[in-house]
Amino acid sequence: MIPIVPKIRAVGAVLFEPKQTNHGMKQIFGVTTSFLIAGLVVLMLLFWHGAPGKQLIFMIGITCTLGIAAFKIPFWGFFLYYAFAVLRPQHLWDWALPGNIRWSLIVAIIALCGVAIHHGKILRNSSFTKMSCLMIGFSFLLIISTLMAFNPAIAQSWGIEYAKIIIVALFAMLVINEVWQVNALAIMIGGCIGYIAWEVNYMYFFQGGRLDIFHYGYGGYDNNGAALLLAMGIPFAYYIGVSQHNKWSKFIFCGAGLLGIFMMHAVMMSYSRGAMLAAMMGVMWIIVRHRSRKQAIGICVVLTIVVSVLAGNQIRDRFISTTNFRQDASAQSRFESWSAAWTLAWERPLYGHGIRNSNIYSQNYGADRRGRTIHNQYLQVAADSGIPAMLTFIGMIVLSMLNMEHVRRRCLKHLKYDLCTDEIKKRLDQVEKLCLATQGGMIIFALDSMFLSLELFELPWLLFIMSGVMPTVILPLIKTSHSEDKAARKLLDKTPKRIPPRRKYRSEHSKSGKTKKSDDFVLSKLLHTS
Repeated sequence: MIPIVPKIRAVGAVLFEPKQTNHGMKQIFGVTTSFLIAGLVVLMLLFWHGAPGKQLIFMIGITCTLGIAAFKIPFWGFFLYYAFAVLRPQHLWDWALPGNIRWSLIVAIIALCGVAIHHGKILRNSSFTKMSCLMIGFSFLLIISTLMAFNPAIAQSWGIEYAKIIIVALFAMLVINEVWQVNALAIMIGGCIGYIAWEVNYMYFFQGGRLDIFHYGYGGYDNNGAALLLAMGIPFAYYIGVSQHNKWSKFIFCGAGLLGIFMMHAVMMSYSRGAMLAAMMGVMWIIVRHRSRKQAIGICVVLTIVVSVLAGNQIRDRFISTTNFRQDASAQSRFESWSAAWTLAWERPLYGHGIRNSNIYSQNYGADRRGRTIHNQYLQVAADSGIPAMLTFIGMIVLSMLNMEHVRRRCLKHLKYDLCTDEIKKRLDQVEKLCLATQGGMIIFALDSMFLSLELFELPWLLFIMSGVMPTVILPLIKTSHSEDKAARKLLDKTPKRIPPRRKYRSEHSKSGKTKKSDDFVLSKLLHTS
């Protein structure tokens, strides 16, 4: 038998032809494609330069398009809900949209109606996850805190807002059951935050150096909350850039890189030191774990140059001032509020003083003024709702990181060893990048939450949803990769082939150009992993 050089990765592609999609999947694909094309046409028409009231027409068009799609595929209702929650159009275009229309309420009703229409199918296909258990447990602790609050009116008003967020999140976890849906949410996050960053940069560069994000914040958040929102979009700009595998991938990579730069510059313009630090750590996490070392080094070099150019002296001085926290009045006020929150938490450790009741009493325990917010998400929850609630909230963050790490390692294992089609490998690579981006976003939130109190910030809850469902929705893809690998190995067992000499033999004889003939190996045994 003459030795040959097999292309191992092509074995799966030769052995397996793409299977024909069944009638039901074709119908779903056709309906989804039709709605997306209709939405794209609406966007192109409505964003035509100079169109009167284009923001209002866009909101009506996108709500109607995805609202109708939600009655066929419930996912689109939740996609639209979280798109509005991230973009916050009622604040972005407050000068163009009527103030009496509650867009979030409308799309939430649409999403829940879609669930009601397809409740049987959803219940059959859904599964109860660990994240769902933690969310329900957190809700139960919030209810107890509200009932035991010193000021029930304040606790109830905040509890209602909490309930809206958690109820939608629990239903979303039931509806989302495919990888493409999680992928769509990730692209939506990057796109929406990228558009916000573009608006912030546009006002600065083309409207006389306006720093609205610093002076007024964004979307009802102050400059620190707005900076956190923008910083959490950076990992998803990375995901959009590196996850595409088509002829447009280079252009998408460059476009996503620009979005990431816009986001970073917007964060710097907010002068939020916590967001700058958290963004730096999240980006470092992604770069260190990015699989192409050369690409990671290139990204690191580009970011270093861009940040050094965009960060002026004032921004540098603001960031470096974190080292002088003993003389910084803002830092000292945070230390005082943290100390007060810790004392309040241990005064009523099981159920706290009531949601957002700790602000009323913080001055009595050492805060610098009455009504001082704790400026620490974890201590705020501990003082308001008890230490068990704080631990449950931290548990959701930790579980998100662990879930994504587990899925990422499974994808890397199958990418490395499985004999499957190129299409399956592309999808596995996409999921691995998605897990890394979600981890980066969660790290940014977890770190910046040490300096902010943003209980009703919905973007981390969306990350909880994505990481909660990912171990389940990835299973069909993993099973497909495993079955193709198993079939390929069976076929190779029947027709064993010689393989080329090992690398160490080739390197020994590279100068002479000679190579040793390899021993007979059965390819399946060589590739076998326990």
